[in-house]
Amino acid sequence: MRAIIQTIGILFILSILTYALPAAPAEASFISRVQDIYNAPDKISEIEQQYKEANDALTEQLNQAQQATEELARKQEELQAQNGQLMEQNQQLMEQNAALQAEAEQAQQKKQAWQHKMYTGIGIVVGLFIAYFLAIRIWRYLSWRRHRPFREGGISG
Repeated sequence: MRAIIQTIGILFILSILTYALPAAPAEASFISRVQDIYNAPDKISEIEQQYKEANDALTEQLNQAQQATEELARKQEELQAQNGQLMEQNQQLMEQNAALQAEAEQAQQKKQAWQHKMYTGIGIVVGLFIAYFLAIRIWRYLSWRRHRPFREGGISG
């Protein structure tokens, strides 16, 4: 009998310990599952609505990206056209600059040639005056030397 009382005591202590330990979480019952199945079309509609909104947002983003791409392509074409015009204008200005430089060099050469002619002409005129002056002096000296024997007193005479 003692063994029976000990067994009952041990079972009693085990049952108290079993109830004292935390209980496992309760699982959904059959009714909650039926309610989930009943609410499934609403959830599907909600998911479809979210899908449509996300799809619309992505479509809008795609359209904006395409518009931005088209705008950038248009701007790039404009810039390339402007760049081509500027390059052509630069080429024309380079040709014009080369022509002006050639013209300036010709003008410089003409100026140098004119200056050379002027200096040469002035030199010739000065040389002629000096030659004239010397010729007159030599002629007067020679004339004086020729007429000297006819005079008795010489120059002072």
